[in-house]
Amino acid sequence: MRRCFNTELGSIQGLGLNLTEATNMQLEKISPLRQTFSLGPAATVSARMAIVLVLVLVCQQVSMPLASGQGIPPTSRPGNPAAIKPKAAASRKPTTKTTIIEFELLQEAGGGALSAQNWLKVLEPLDVSLRVHRPVADDKPGLKEREAGNTRYVTVIGLLDRSGNIELPDRTFTLNDSVKLKEWIEELRTYGVKGTPKGQPLWGMTDDQFAALYDGLMKPIDFETDEMPLKQALEKVPLPADFPLKWSADAGDVLAKRGERVQVRQELKGFSAGLVLALSLSDNGLGFRPNRTPAGNIELLIEPRNSKLEQWPIGWPVQRATFKASPKLYTMAPIELTDVELSDVLVAISKLAETPILIDHAELDSKQIDLEKIKVSFPRKMTTWSLALRQLVIPKRLTRELWQDEAGRVFVWITTTRAGRAKEES
Repeated sequence: MRRCFNTELGSIQGLGLNLTEATNMQLEKISPLRQTFSLGPAATVSARMAIVLVLVLVCQQVSMPLASGQGIPPTSRPGNPAAIKPKAAASRKPTTKTTIIEFELLQEAGGGALSAQNWLKVLEPLDVSLRVHRPVADDKPGLKEREAGNTRYVTVIGLLDRSGNIELPDRTFTLNDSVKLKEWIEELRTYGVKGTPKGQPLWGMTDDQFAALYDGLMKPIDFETDEMPLKQALEKVPLPADFPLKWSADAGDVLAKRGERVQVRQELKGFSAGLVLALSLSDNGLGFRPNRTPAGNIELLIEPRNSKLEQWPIGWPVQRATFKASPKLYTMAPIELTDVELSDVLVAISKLAETPILIDHAELDSKQIDLEKIKVSFPRKMTTWSLALRQLVIPKRLTRELWQDEAGRVFVWITTTRAGRAKEES
């Protein structure tokens, strides 16, 4: 199939041309006539890409000056990622805790002793002690937790109102709620006062735990990843020792179905450990999330990508103005493309704009979108790479977004319009 770029700087025909000589030619010796450059069907991807870059680079010689102030934007968390050193791996045995549940009911004035007796009958089979008394000093409903050795004591302080109901800050139990009460007590017995991590902000972690994990995932990797077997790559990622990886049984089933295709599908050298882990897993139908165990420890649980529970994101919001985060992506340039494979265009733009472009392979695969089979054209005009890229991908049901990894490195994210997370700018 015919593939061509149009240029007003002359024509280059055939794959035998010395590209260095072509780019070193004096502009005054090049014919100003518009002609067509063709790539034959036998051309290799490498040859096509080399010529794509040469032609666009020649075109950019007349572009506007680049914006100043290049550099990596500040991370969304304080700290220098280069100063973070991985801790030596250490084997840790999970701590098994015995949890004792205690109920204290603050009896309102006029509250009857009969209600207290009824609650005793409900709580005794649940192995819960009960104490009823009038509130004194600063007594108020709430939850308390203390530990002594391997024993955890959880105290539930509730208000016993005149109707015989137990009122807590975030819930109320009646004598008819024995099933609901039993489920909640079992949750307290398993997870303590923090409760189950499911559905909680920050995956049920404290602010300090989240900060420690985020900072631990900032360290960039220093090895090439493209086509590396997944498990081999994950073994080399510098993950924090305090947050061990754990494979779920369902994740193992996903890998078994993929067979020999279990590998990293794009180059991620230089990106943070968190992004490498999240994207490498995603490309293979998996994801990970922090999981707080009943003992209170945090593990990084690998599970299928389609899990209903929120997983660690691939990238975070950019922490400063986008044109400052990636200046060359927003630099004006004369751009023109005719019937070129989108995959080749993305590689070329990534190099010319000096901004990595990462692909949401899992999402594209689910929609049967193959970038190597998509041809794109762009009429000659003066514009930015960001706007040109937007106009190239939107007709193909795709979108481009700007994100940063845990260490603050900015990248362009190509995904479907349905899965897009950011609001497109004009």
